[in-house]
Amino acid sequence: MLNIYRKELFTYFWSPIAYIVVPVFLLISGYFFSFSLYYLKLATMSNAFHNMSILLLLLVPVMTMRLISEEKSSGTLELLFSMPVSIGNILFGKFLAAVSLLLIMLAGSLIFIIPLIIHAEPDFGPIWAGYLGIFLLGTCYISIGLFVSSLTENQIVAALGTTAILILFWFIRYIGNFEALQFINLPFEFISTSTHQGDFVRGLINFSSVIYLLSLTGLFYGLAWLRVHLLRFG
Repeated sequence: MLNIYRKELFTYFWSPIAYIVVPVFLLISGYFFSFSLYYLKLATMSNAFHNMSILLLLLVPVMTMRLISEEKSSGTLELLFSMPVSIGNILFGKFLAAVSLLLIMLAGSLIFIIPLIIHAEPDFGPIWAGYLGIFLLGTCYISIGLFVSSLTENQIVAALGTTAILILFWFIRYIGNFEALQFINLPFEFISTSTHQGDFVRGLINFSSVIYLLSLTGLFYGLAWLRVHLLRFG
């Protein structure tokens, strides 16, 4: 598992992915943070966390599109299956590499705290709650991307499919507003990831939100494991 993890993490920095995803994340989130702090005079990171959540909708599919699909298209997945390594080790190594890239992105954004300390006296409780929410949301998105990547050999299809699912989960809370769909009577607001992320952005660590995001992560990770298991044993 550690060998797979090191190989995947190395691939991120050997390819252009890390050099595109990390700067884009930091530059765009940094721009909106600076706009909020210096123009709107809001000495808080709540807007920054909200913008980070939107950015992850677009960046995580790029991070995860090649995790399994590249192995399938190049034929190296069969090579992995022939080695004494379990499906769990293969998937967790790849998942952990993507999570590590996410942590690098979040670590870089810690620089935003410096202007807050200079210009105000920030409450660090909501800040750490916001970072926890972004991390849980990011890992959830990575598990979805891992699953979609296992469904296809085409990386572009994997990225687009992941983006579609992430956007659906983000905006599904608004479906309940359509009168024609109210008969379905599903808890659209609870299903939506934007609802739970909103709690963290406001500085609230809601136990149900933590459990939901972890459960969604486990669900799609389990689906990815099942898909790869079917690929291995038919």
